[in-house]
Amino acid sequence: MKISRFVKLGITTVLSCALLTGLVGCGNNSTPKAESSGGDTKEVSSEAETKKAGGVTIKFQQWWGGELPEGYLQKICDEYEAATGNKVELLTAPWADTKTAITAGATNGTIADVLSIDGAWLSEFVDMGILTDLSTVDVKLDLASDVWKVDNKEYVVPILNFAYPMYVNMDILEKSGVEKIPTTWTELEQACEKIKAAGYSALALNLGTTNANGIQNVFMGTGWASGIALKDKDGKYLTKDNSELASLAEMYKKLYDLGVLYPGMSTLEEAEMTSNFAAGNCAFTIASAATMSQFEKLNFKAATIPVKDDYKEQSGICYASWAVGISESCENKEAAAEFINFLLGGKDGKDGSASAGLASTMSAFPNSKVATPDYSSAPTQFQEYYEEYKKNYVINEFIGLANASDVMTSMTNDLVMYLEGEMDVNKMLENWQNYLDNAGK
Repeated sequence: MKISRFVKLGITTVLSCALLTGLVGCGNNSTPKAESSGGDTKEVSSEAETKKAGGVTIKFQQWWGGELPEGYLQKICDEYEAATGNKVELLTAPWADTKTAITAGATNGTIADVLSIDGAWLSEFVDMGILTDLSTVDVKLDLASDVWKVDNKEYVVPILNFAYPMYVNMDILEKSGVEKIPTTWTELEQACEKIKAAGYSALALNLGTTNANGIQNVFMGTGWASGIALKDKDGKYLTKDNSELASLAEMYKKLYDLGVLYPGMSTLEEAEMTSNFAAGNCAFTIASAATMSQFEKLNFKAATIPVKDDYKEQSGICYASWAVGISESCENKEAAAEFINFLLGGKDGKDGSASAGLASTMSAFPNSKVATPDYSSAPTQFQEYYEEYKKNYVINEFIGLANASDVMTSMTNDLVMYLEGEMDVNKMLENWQNYLDNAGK
C-alpha cells in the first residue's frame, strides 16, 4: 500500500475510531465469484460449490466497507464462502449511521447476524439484550489478544486495533537542544521547557468537548502508559482518593502552569490538534497511528508515551477498534461464530490472513494472535512503532461504560477547571467518581 493510501485511510479512520455509504449486497449471483480489491473476479472452486449446497446466509452490519478499498470486504466474504459454504451479506453504512441501523433492527426484528460495535455502544447494547455472550458459542477467543466484557461476560471481540502513540517533531527537538525523545515525566517536563524557551509550543492536549476524546486518548493515554487506571483490581471505577490519578493530573497541571501546552487547549479538538502537528506547530502530540502519513512531510518519530519516573513495567496503550459481536436474535450463530473465527484466524484458524490483510490495509494493528501483517509499504515510523506496540498492551477503560460520551464530557470540563485553577484535584476526582458511578442511571 502506498503512502497516499495511508493518508486517505488515516483521515477516515480518525472519524470512525472516535470513541466516544449505502447498503452493499454480497454474492447474490447464481455463479459465485470472489472479488479482488482491483475489481477482477474469478470462479470459485467446485469444492466450494459443493460446500455451498448446505450453506446459510448471514448478514454483517458494519461501516468497514465504506472505508476499505472498494471490493476489499466483499473479497473476504467470498473467501469465507469458499472455505465454509456460507454466504455473508454486507450491510454497509457510515460509522455515524451504524448504531442507528443496529438499534432500529433490534426494534423491528431485522437486526443483522454479525454486528460491528464501537466501544461507546457496548454497554447500551448489552442492556438492550442485543448481543450474544460469546462464551456460549464457538468463537475461538483464544485467537484474540483482547475481548470486550460487561459484568465479566464476553460480548465483543476486536479484529483491528487503532493505537495512540506520541508523535515527536524531531526538528523542533534539535532546534530546542533536546537531545533525545523523553521517556519519563521529568524528561518530558525538561524537554517542554527547552522547547518553550526556543519559541515553540511543546505538547498539544485537546480538551474541546464537541468530541470529548482528549480525556481518553491524551490524558488517560498518558496515565495508562504508566499503569495508572480509572479502575481498581476488581474492575470497579475508583477515582476518588486515587493518588496515582492525582499525580497524573498534577503532572499536566505543572505543564499548564509552565505555559508549554498548545494554545486553546479548552476548545482544541482532535482533528485540529493533528493538523497543527502536521503543520509543524508543536513538538509533541498523541494521536492515532492511522493518521501517521499525514505527517510525511515532517521529520518525526512515533514513540510510546513517557512514563512516571519510577515506572518499569509494560505500558498500556490507548486504542480504539473495529470489533464484532453476534446478535442475540441470530438464527445461525454457528455460522456467525465461524465468520468471526475466519476474521481472526483465516482459512485454517492459524494463518490470520484476514486480520493481517485488514490491518495492513487500514494502517492498524491486528487483534489476532496469529496474524502477521505486511507493513513493507507503510512509513518507516509506522513499522518501528509496531515493534514498540507488540512489547506492550492495549487498554481503554471507557469501553463498555454507559453514556461514555457524556461522562467523558463532564470529566473534561472538570479537568479544564482544575488546570485553570478553578477546582482542586481532590474535588475533581470526587466528581469523576460520581459521574462514573451514575453512568447509565
